[in-house]
Amino acid sequence: MFARATRNFLKDVDAGGDLISVSSLNDSEKAQLLSVVSKKKRFWCWQKPKYHFASLTCMLSDVLTENKALKPVVVESEFVKYQGTCGDVIRGNIGADVGALHMNMAGIGYVESQSSFGTLRKQEVDLQHLMTDVQERRIDLDHPFIKQLHENRNDVLCVLKEKIVTTQKCVITEHSQTEETFGSKLGMKGKVVKVAVNDNGNYIKDENTVLEIPPPTVIAFGVVELFVQRDGRFEFCLLLEKQGGFEKENSTSKYDYDDIDGLRETYLDRKHVQSNVPLHLITQDVLEFSKHLLALEEVPEAQCLDLYKLLCEILYDYQTVTLLQTMVEEICSGYQPSLTVLDELKPSQRKQVQAILHLAGYDMQNGNPIYRVKKDVLTALHILFSSLDEFSDYALATLGDCCKLQLLPVLCALPNITSDEGLCSRTDPMLSDFIDQGKFDIVQRLFTLSNIKLEMNEHNIIATTTNNPGFLPLILYISISGLSALQKKLKT
Repeated sequence: MFARATRNFLKDVDAGGDLISVSSLNDSEKAQLLSVVSKKKRFWCWQKPKYHFASLTCMLSDVLTENKALKPVVVESEFVKYQGTCGDVIRGNIGADVGALHMNMAGIGYVESQSSFGTLRKQEVDLQHLMTDVQERRIDLDHPFIKQLHENRNDVLCVLKEKIVTTQKCVITEHSQTEETFGSKLGMKGKVVKVAVNDNGNYIKDENTVLEIPPPTVIAFGVVELFVQRDGRFEFCLLLEKQGGFEKENSTSKYDYDDIDGLRETYLDRKHVQSNVPLHLITQDVLEFSKHLLALEEVPEAQCLDLYKLLCEILYDYQTVTLLQTMVEEICSGYQPSLTVLDELKPSQRKQVQAILHLAGYDMQNGNPIYRVKKDVLTALHILFSSLDEFSDYALATLGDCCKLQLLPVLCALPNITSDEGLCSRTDPMLSDFIDQGKFDIVQRLFTLSNIKLEMNEHNIIATTTNNPGFLPLILYISISGLSALQKKLKT
């Protein structure tokens, strides 16, 4: 709940900015000014870097030569008084803003409920003063944290330069709900996370999950990357085009690669999906990943149905999707996933995670993981979960609705029958299950949340990407391809 609340907060106040949401209360305690943080580059082009604190609080002065504490100049100011809104899906005919897009769909609306972290303050290190203080000092390359960081070639050493803290006690609640839509039996199932300032210490206890966070709790932070030379000298990367990292012995190579069973991602050649183009133009980008997703068809038929059902269930549970993404990424990277992360889940969620990993061929018996089947199935799940993890809560739940309504075949077919103008005929036999207004509205909602424009007139259906769609259309179709690979196996 805490991770979702802070992530939603940054989407509202700093989308695409320099701040990083705090994912756990434990990390909130570690997020001290001048603490060192590792930035880990990810596998796929759409993934943002992950930031990790040291197991024990480690400050910049701890990893510098000369055992001398730093006394930073800290500037504190009011950041923002945050009052956002959290939408509950209801019946009706209204329009609603979702991010930078506008949704205006028959049968779908939003009820707004207040969400507030209250007055937030920003604490920021004076970098000019800090650079003067460390001018003659070097990074201690023999420090355990630095040595481990240096071993991972894509990790970057960062220093926490600013943080956003609460000033009042807040309550975060999570409420599971199912709303009837379109006046029919079609349902929208999902979870709503709400945040409110707890001024009087009273709140309603019902079926919601409730989490109280005291002040001052860090909910977001900013870092500055360091470029470390081979002799320990370093510089702060103050410009966006200046990247941190460790100087390599052979710096003539243009690219760094991460390999997962032969699939490579070039970090210096990331391209977003084109703006305002017909849907079929994204198929080539999807193909690079979807051919690896076909490994999901190798799951034995007896287990395929269970795996597909479990994956459809967790689409309504953002926390489980995120945790599975983290665990599968660790497995594919050659690490043993930490079993303690399962403690964050409810017993029912924990069973889902263990069952999905078991069906994928990764057992956890007495805490000891045992490989049982080909790794390419885990690689396929890594791609699938890494795409699902980028969805918003509502987009995930809407994708779950599409699975329940068996709309995956038509979603897969849509790019292939879309013309260069983004058109396809309403009379196309492949779209027969799609023309129903209720089903079309659900798909339209999913596409809108994925930066794809989907419209229907008397003769045609129009499907094109939006302006500046980012990676969301690609992410959507990678997810559809992965789920469809399992569903196809069920029909064979």
